[in-house]
Amino acid sequence: MVRRERMASDGRRRDGAAFGRPNRTPEMTERKLPPLRGKRTRERRAGDQAIADALARRDALREEVDFDVADVDREVEDARRRAATAPPRPVPAATTPPAQAMRGAGRRLPDLSVLPPLLQATGSFESLRERLGAAGRHAGLVAVPHGAKTYLAAALALGKTGERLVWVARDAEIGDRVAEELGAWLGDPEAVAVLEPRTALAYERSELVPDETAARVASLAAWRSGGARILVASVQALLQHTISPDDLPAQPRRLTTGTRASLDALARELLDLGYVPVLEVAGRGEFARRGGILDVFPPSSPLPVRIEFFGDEIDSLRAFDPADQRTVRPADAVALLPASEFLLPASGVDVIAGRLGRAATKLPERLGADLVRFGGEAATRGSVATRALQVGDAAEVWAPYLAPATGLDHLPPGTLLVLDEPGDLAEAAEFLWRQADERRADLVEAGDLPKDWPSTYLTRRDWKGRLAAARTLELTWESEAPGAMAGKGLSSGDLFGWREPELPPGRTARLAEAVERWQEDGSRIVLASDQAQRLAEILAEAGHPAGVVSTLSEAPPKGAIDGFAGGPDGLVFVTDRELFGSVRVRRPKAMRRVVPRDILERLTPGDLVVHIDHGIARYEQMLRRGAAGEERDYLEVSFAGGDKIFVPVEQIGRISRYSGGEHPQLSKLGGTDWLRTKARVRKAVTDLAEELLELYAARESAPGHPFPPDTPWQSELEASFPYEETVDQLRAVGEVKLDM
Repeated sequence: MVRRERMASDGRRRDGAAFGRPNRTPEMTERKLPPLRGKRTRERRAGDQAIADALARRDALREEVDFDVADVDREVEDARRRAATAPPRPVPAATTPPAQAMRGAGRRLPDLSVLPPLLQATGSFESLRERLGAAGRHAGLVAVPHGAKTYLAAALALGKTGERLVWVARDAEIGDRVAEELGAWLGDPEAVAVLEPRTALAYERSELVPDETAARVASLAAWRSGGARILVASVQALLQHTISPDDLPAQPRRLTTGTRASLDALARELLDLGYVPVLEVAGRGEFARRGGILDVFPPSSPLPVRIEFFGDEIDSLRAFDPADQRTVRPADAVALLPASEFLLPASGVDVIAGRLGRAATKLPERLGADLVRFGGEAATRGSVATRALQVGDAAEVWAPYLAPATGLDHLPPGTLLVLDEPGDLAEAAEFLWRQADERRADLVEAGDLPKDWPSTYLTRRDWKGRLAAARTLELTWESEAPGAMAGKGLSSGDLFGWREPELPPGRTARLAEAVERWQEDGSRIVLASDQAQRLAEILAEAGHPAGVVSTLSEAPPKGAIDGFAGGPDGLVFVTDRELFGSVRVRRPKAMRRVVPRDILERLTPGDLVVHIDHGIARYEQMLRRGAAGEERDYLEVSFAGGDKIFVPVEQIGRISRYSGGEHPQLSKLGGTDWLRTKARVRKAVTDLAEELLELYAARESAPGHPFPPDTPWQSELEASFPYEETVDQLRAVGEVKLDM
């Protein structure tokens, strides 16, 4: 089983599955790495090809025969022939990731799909399946190591008797780790969909991030269409409101080369799905039409797609970079999904007013302005009949009216819910409700929210009622099931008898001892490591010849090493956590917040700021000015000599915080000092650019010393790096090796 160290912050170890270092192929590199910027097309293509070649050479080196290990293999075989009375030793194998499954910038996962059927064949598993048979049935297991949880879930989902299920995690970070592990056990990462939460807090006035809401639509669409067998969601993701199931087609429209479609009809369909017509596509949920070409950026696509028509037939599909509008690669197909979770009702904005009832005429000023804006947008776009609704910063406040459904509404009746650590889930949900209640009380007290305004989250009563009515399987690593959320804490106890694998002190130095002990117990043993080649060498030196594989083609026999351990199926699964005491650290996803008004929240009177046109100034205060009925918010900033200007908040982008020396002089309003300063900076930048060009030209023409290709030692060193590489880091490594 995968051993995990329990951490106080989230109840889960920090290493994920630690399944191995990626084997890259040129095709994968071309698909995942963005094009080089700031270079000519020929140079970009040459750079991409060079990086692909470098990574392919690294893969080839990893798969070459290690001659030292081969010598050991031959010696062991000779020893076996001499020891006729001794039974032959089984050949161990360590797993490395396959070339297909990939998550993150530089991770590929092994295909372990042959292992869950071992668990399916046990009586304990059948007993659990019978316990979960009928709707409204609940079961709970205790003392389940964290790694064995996903193994069990995969066994429930795989095969002809498998079922679709929803995994509920405490937070998004745990959900991402679980999704990786499930993708490995299922042998197909596409069979797992992850419903991420929106990063905005309850009732928070922050701009809706298009990529976040688009990703949620894509995940729900993958689940609804049946493409995903498992949906992984955090508590917050399920509590937040989302698109209605009626607005999400069970089978979205798919366009391929050769599809016959009217360009006008397709444009109308995009408008009905909430896409916004623009001149140039730059973000998800947008489309642009130019003659016989239609550019569209669907939620499920990593890049926008350019659809070229020949009459009423699609002639080509090409993914392109929204930054420079250049083609990146051909596209096989494009699925047209709703552009956002927040769509204007098909009957118009009056439906929203109808949901408000009498309260629509008694809204506080800001909520009233929001409603007027929704109606104004509908009226303005009435000529094209789009359902796109630009909610701005009102999404989390208006979510109960704009998107009344939640993630639970997308689950068919009888769907199995796997509750990972029910006590932690209860704490997470209670924290979110308490935070929302506090924020709501502040808004009501300030008069910005009516007292009867619906909750921005699914209520406590509805949440607990949904769980009680569903089929649930509660899993906890503890010996008891504290905080059971459903089924009144009913438990099947320690049904499978899993335990965390124990290695002797010294870990890798005494790995052979542990292997021999597991073999004596008749266990099936699987090792999954970022340093699989090194483990193979260690085992070979100890008399256990080992091969390195990325995909298990068949379940290992008892007593053989092929990677994993524990339970009635006799499986032992060991990762880098047990072997080396270290794991590859996942990089947290960036929290993208596009909120220009953030500068207003950070500024305090007396702070130094820079006005792009006038120079360094001091921020004094925020005030309202203007004639009656035309008042606006302004920032008051002062310059040298007591001069002041008032900057409308609409022009906040022209103001930035000062970040230079400690005691700068304020600029003189109306003077030429600031203009001269900008001119000097512009000249300095130009001079620096010329120097860099000369330097790069000299480097290009200078003779260099060629370095040999990567050695196995180099590959070992790279595999031991404890952090996931970003795409930019992978590109930088490839370019450096290209230069060498």
